[in-house]
Amino acid sequence: MRPAAALAACVLLSACATAGGSLPSPAVSGYLDVATVNDLADGVSPPSSSPPSPGDPQPEPPGADRWWMATSHAELRPPEAAQHFDCALGTRLGETSRPALTRLMNRLLVDAVTVTRRLAALHPRPRPIAVDPELQPCQRIDAATRATPSWPAAEAVAGAAYGEMFAELAPDRAAAARFIGSELGRSRTVCRMNWPQDVESGQAIGRRVFEAAQQESGLPADLEAARAELAAARAEGLTNPSCAAERRALGPMPGAAR
Repeated sequence: MRPAAALAACVLLSACATAGGSLPSPAVSGYLDVATVNDLADGVSPPSSSPPSPGDPQPEPPGADRWWMATSHAELRPPEAAQHFDCALGTRLGETSRPALTRLMNRLLVDAVTVTRRLAALHPRPRPIAVDPELQPCQRIDAATRATPSWPAAEAVAGAAYGEMFAELAPDRAAAARFIGSELGRSRTVCRMNWPQDVESGQAIGRRVFEAAQQESGLPADLEAARAELAAARAEGLTNPSCAAERRALGPMPGAAR
């Protein structure tokens, strides 16, 4: 990939991310209580007991446009993660502080990671990069990260939950928001961090996480506050300069601003 294209892919964030799936500050709580988390986890079918073969992932090669996009997608913590949705929404969310949106995303991330960790503890299976140490991940990792469970893909859970959230906040861009949410998960196969089945399962779980959060009393007010911030951001008329690089990496986006 040309250096300029690689740089453009990373400009979606302030810098290329090196890790994803971390919890926000301990002061942030999710929407779901322990009982709801347990109910969600109990309703998910575990993966096959045997891991897929090392040849199962068919990601893009290192240096491809999609590879660099996957590198930036590794950052799922707000407020930076909101910028993944700039092009889908036709705005530039990182231009100024959006505290209500950041709070909403942080609380959903807590729920996504909490559910993921419970399921991973119940049904651990190795990552592609653990089964085949020769696979090259698209982010810097250490031995501890390599040894963490692959199922379900935490970024796929969070990405799908974010996609549903932005679809709720901007119904006219719902298809594009869900598309980006799903691509955040697919980036984990590009990065050799998760098997495709882990991502597919994680996306379904993420949608269920948002659906469960909608039943909690704290979500409606947070949605309304974030909706006002998003409307203000879209009214600013700014766009992210990396949208051309994103289109090159991901292809056509359904219902997105051009």
